Amino acid sequence: MTPPGTLSVPDAAAMQRRALEAVYREQHAFVWRSLARLGVGDSALPDASHDVFMVVARRLPEFEGRASIKTWLFAICLRVARASRRNYARERKQRARYEAAQPTLPEQPHARADAARTLRDMLQHLDEDKRAVFIMAELEEMTAPEIAAVLSVKTATVYSRLRLARAELERVVKREAVRARREAR
Repeated sequence: MTPPGTLSVPDAAAMQRRALEAVYREQHAFVWRSLARLGVGDSALPDASHDVFMVVARRLPEFEGRASIKTWLFAICLRVARASRRNYARERKQRARYEAAQPTLPEQPHARADAARTLRDMLQHLDEDKRAVFIMAELEEMTAPEIAAVLSVKTATVYSRLRLARAELERVVKREAVRARREAR
């Protein structure tokens, strides 16, 4: 039984939820405008706004009302906008690195299909162990320790198989180049 004058836990939670709903309803447009003016891009505004109100949901019981609610919300918006811009810059750098690392394939769909078929054909010349290591290292860009963990082998074994796979594929490429030159004559 709760003492007179105090709220039970469900009553306090309900009051907190109603207070959050009121802040959201009354201040959502202000938060949205503030985030946009602080440099959050249009595509990131919904997520940033959500982040602001997640902070509000956690911190609303601590809000003492010494400043206006807008001042308090603007301070939260400032931190969320800063984090959003930082995340956007990081994602842009990662996207640029990813795009730079992608091989430039011919634009024609049939040429891409030919390249993929050629790669598959070349990989068929490798035994299963070397093929797996080559694919993980060269195509999936996994590290030797990661490959060793996946295959349950020693790291030295990974390096050995990779070296042998590269050498074998180099021989295949040379053999195919000689054959193509002969056919061209």
